[in-house]
Parts: sequence; C-alpha cells; structure tokens
Amino acid sequence: MTHDQTLLTAENISKRFGVTQALDDVSVSFAKGEIHALMGENGAGKSTLGKVIAGLHRQDSGRVRLYDNARVRDLTPGSIDDAFNAGVRIVHQELAQCPNLSVAENLCLHDLPTRLGLLDRRVMDDRAASLVHQLDPSIDVRAPLGSLAPGRRQICQIAAALDPRASHGSGPRLIVLDEPTSSLSVAEADRLLQITRDLAARGLTVVYVSHRMAEIFAVCSRVTVLRDGKFVRTSFVNELSESDLVEQMIGRRLATPTGRLREGPDAGGRAAIGTDASALRELAGIDSPPPPTVGHAKSKIKLEVRDLNSPPKLRGVNLTLHAGEILGVGGLVGSGRSELLDAIFGLDPNASGSVLVDGKPLARNGPGDAIRRGVGYVPEDRRLQGLFFDLSVAENIVLPFMHRLAGLLGLRSLRAERALVGDKINDYRVKAASPASLPSELSGGNQQKLLLARWMGRATSVLLLDEPTRGIDVGTKAEVYKLIHQASDMGAAVLLVSSEMPELLALSDRILVMCNGRISGELTGTHMTQANILRLATADSRPAATPPAAPAVNP
Repeated sequence: MTHDQTLLTAENISKRFGVTQALDDVSVSFAKGEIHALMGENGAGKSTLGKVIAGLHRQDSGRVRLYDNARVRDLTPGSIDDAFNAGVRIVHQELAQCPNLSVAENLCLHDLPTRLGLLDRRVMDDRAASLVHQLDPSIDVRAPLGSLAPGRRQICQIAAALDPRASHGSGPRLIVLDEPTSSLSVAEADRLLQITRDLAARGLTVVYVSHRMAEIFAVCSRVTVLRDGKFVRTSFVNELSESDLVEQMIGRRLATPTGRLREGPDAGGRAAIGTDASALRELAGIDSPPPPTVGHAKSKIKLEVRDLNSPPKLRGVNLTLHAGEILGVGGLVGSGRSELLDAIFGLDPNASGSVLVDGKPLARNGPGDAIRRGVGYVPEDRRLQGLFFDLSVAENIVLPFMHRLAGLLGLRSLRAERALVGDKINDYRVKAASPASLPSELSGGNQQKLLLARWMGRATSVLLLDEPTRGIDVGTKAEVYKLIHQASDMGAAVLLVSSEMPELLALSDRILVMCNGRISGELTGTHMTQANILRLATADSRPAATPPAAPAVNP
C-alpha cells in the first residue's frame, strides 16, 4: 500500500495493563475509505488497539501516524482531544449515553449552544438533526434517547462521531466501531451495515471490530487478526474462507466448514441441524444430539411454568423442563423471551401464574427464593444486569452464596470463599490477574465466563441462560458450549435463549418458539430447522394450547 492510499498507521504498538500484555509490537495500516476489520478471540487486543488509535489509551511504545496528503504527523499518545481534532473517532461497544436526556442533548453535550447565557434549543435541535438525519431521517431528535430502540440509539452514537465541530481540526476521517451490532436485532444490524457501507462510500475509513463472521464478509475489504496481543496477519477478505479466518484467530482449523443451514433429515435420521450448527458442535467437542426427547421425557421435571402472564410482555406461557435437558427458546426481538426468564427468576413484579421447581412453587416476591432453590440466571446484558463492576472477581462469584458459606453467627468464612473462588476460576478458565481484580479489567469473554462461573455448579439445578455467547469470540464460544453441556450432563435443567439459530439448533434437545408473548410452537428432531423457527417466530398470535397448523411442528 502506498502513502497515497494510507490514512493511518499504528506502528509497533505495545500496551500492558498490570501483568497483562494487551498488545505486543502490533503494526497495522488503514487505507482511505476502506472498511478494515479487526478480529481475534476475546483478550486478543482488538478493542485495546482501537482505543490506542482513538487516544483513549496511551501506548507504552510505538506510534500512531496520520497521513494527510503530503503531510505526516504523529498523534499525541493518550490524547483523545488530539485524535478527535485529527478526525479519529470511536463508537464504543457499550452505549455511552444519557438515556434520560433527549437525542439532541446527547449529541451536543460536548458543546451546548447558548444565547444570552441560556441554552439555545432551536440551534441544538438543528445541529443534532443535521448529524443524525444523515443516517436515519425518521429519528426525532427531541425524543428522550432512552425511548429509542437499541439500533437507533447505536445510530445516534455513530452520528455523534460524525460531528465536524472540533476546536482545531476537521471532520471525521476514521471511525472505530467496536462491536457495533452486538446488542442489535437482525433488522437493526442490517441497517447498521448499510450505514457502514455509506460512510465508506463517503471516503471515511471504518475500523470494524466484530466477532460476527457474516458481517466481516458482508462489508469489510480487509481484515487484520490479532492473537494474544500479537499481530497474526492482514488479508483481503475476498481471498479468505471462514475456516481460514477461524484458523488465524484460534490457531487451528475446523474440520467441518461453516455454511448455510440445510434442511431435511440426514442419512442417520437425526435433525439436520445444518453445517453452521454442525461446525459449532464440532468446535465445542459436542457429540451429535440424541434422538429427540429420549431420556428427558422420563427424567424428573425440574422446572414447570403454568399460565405465566405479564401483559403485554407474556400471555399464558406454559412449559416443562426436565433434569439434564437443554430447552431452547427462539423468537424475534420483542417476542418475550428475555421477559420470560425475568419472570421465572422473580424479577417481574407484575407477573402472575405459577413457577414450580422440583414440584414446589417459587415465592413471587423477588429472586431470593429462586436462588435458594438452586435457580441460576445469566442475563442478556452482563454489564447492566449481570456483574457488579465495583466488586472484585471473587466477590462477584460468591455474592449469591455467602449465606451458604457463612460460619457461626452468620459471619463470612473467608477460607470457604477462597476455596470456592479458586475452584471456579480454574474450572471455568477465567483469565484474571488475581481474584481481587475488577470485572472491568477482564475481556468481554472472560466477563461472560465469570458470570457463568457464578451460577454453574452443583448448587444450581435450573440454569436460565439469555444470549450466553453474545459479544464473545469463536474460541470462547466453544468453551461456553462445553460448560453448558457439562452442566446438563451433571443433571442441570437448562433453559436457553439465543438469537443465533445455529447455536440454538446445535445445543438444544427441544426448541420452543415465542411470538407476541406466547409460545407459538414446539420443535423436536427433524423439525428443528431454521425455516420452522422463523415461521413460528412470525406466526400470528394464538393461544398457547392451540397446535400450529404446519405438520413440521410437534405441539
């Protein structure tokens, strides 16, 4: 690549956090107007490199150089102002916004317009509209940001990065998008991918950090892979296969290539879960699934839900879950899947109906009784709902179980807690500098394994999992899949919500599909296909007891 084509280079970048070497002599160049992917396992250094480029982190060694025609200059290490003024922006994975303020207030917080010492709302609204309407003209800049869907909130965050108002500099020239679609629905993600293409067509360089293979192949021209903080390779995307990319990321090749889901029974009469799902099972070292419901129908019922209602989110939901069974829950965003798990765990005060564990009803006044009865919950958003970021790794693990570990007079038994924490960190391979580390010091994948480590174990007989692999890499996914199956093999009953259909098909013994707050159908065996899940997910609302019309469904 010539200097005429190059916009920015990161040269010999190294960065250490305590004992963790996040980046080790990494060099990457980014061309003008390209969409350049950064990929690697969790903890590989992708987000750290993006933050060094944008000035959020100060590198220990190396430099970031910006090429402006014949002029070349080094960006000031660790200076977000210098990077911003030079046109280098970043959009974070976790939405950094104020939901109680309007869209316009969020976009103009850094430079609120005033008139006679008072906020000039007309100018503020006009300025915000000029930014956000480039991407989505339908967004009302006067509406509270928290009232928007996640996809539109992400669009607003990208719009803020397009703001040309900088005290000494120019408009945006390079934008780092860190896992931009990790919390979006399929439709929202598709819209964001189109916005990414449009930005590149306008001449902006996009550094695209993602774990989603399909997105990389859909929008990126080149991809750089990092592994354990070191540079592996930069390649043109159109010269790679998915298996090539996985091999670069994790250091070994999958024997089964990934591809589109196929339908119909295979030669062995099992559910034809598709090559995507087959590859996931092989990556995790999971044997082919048993014949549908064999062993589970006769095993003990661990969880029973009777007529669970919380209008308009849930309407007459009934289900049973057996010991050792993994019951998948599919459906579109807003179908009621996450709300179902919240209600089962006791987090929805408006829910009515019965939830029984081992045949005995749970108290409906909070999650305390569920925890005491061996129910564990890994929620969708580990940052807002799952982990306590002001507490240590050790405290995050033991917090729900301190009463079980307490000694005489209810005093904490530090010896018992240390033993439990040590076992959990080793068993679930949580990579942390020490048990005293904060969750914020861990990669996203290790944060997810920390959350799983809290709830998985002999004390948990019913495990509720909501998007357990969201935002983690293919290698960590394999570890999570193994942990889920280990829990099932030990007799835990697992209720699994996932928006990734290959994952749902690969892990589940049965699949329930939700639509408009109801169970619209149940799939087993050869009927567990992507087409059937989508058909039931978009079915008209009907009472849960009414069997679906299509013969492919077992009501």
